[in-house]
Amino acid sequence: MKEYVLAIAGVVLLSAVVSIIAPSGKMGKFIKGAMRLAILVVLISPFAKWIGGGELSFSTAKIGEDGAYLSFCAERLSEEDEKEIESFLKDEFDVGAEVQVKRKTDAKFSYQKISVKIFDFGIIGQDEHIDTMSRIQETLQAKYGCLTEVA
Repeated sequence: MKEYVLAIAGVVLLSAVVSIIAPSGKMGKFIKGAMRLAILVVLISPFAKWIGGGELSFSTAKIGEDGAYLSFCAERLSEEDEKEIESFLKDEFDVGAEVQVKRKTDAKFSYQKISVKIFDFGIIGQDEHIDTMSRIQETLQAKYGCLTEVA
């Protein structure tokens, strides 16, 4: 009985809050009608148990993770990152490179690995290109916080 009273109080309170913040017009009428229906369901639930000999219950849906969609999103983000990093390397280090970015398919799509293959060092001083690869690796690791390979 305590649960029944708490359910009624909760639905009525929720209905009052929704009616205050609901927009005026057709959508507001729809929302208020849905809340009235919810109150009605809570009010008649003990009678359904008494008449049918069982409880009024609703089945719950199981929500799962769509791995294919997460992989698709991770690939799209990786492609954008590859273009951004290639442009960054060209502007900052005057280097032509092919970049591959691997992202995890977790909730944050965090970086897993960045691979950089340099094919053009551009025009730089005689010995200045010696530490360019290590500077690129350090810069990308600091910026993206993941394993970075430069070749």
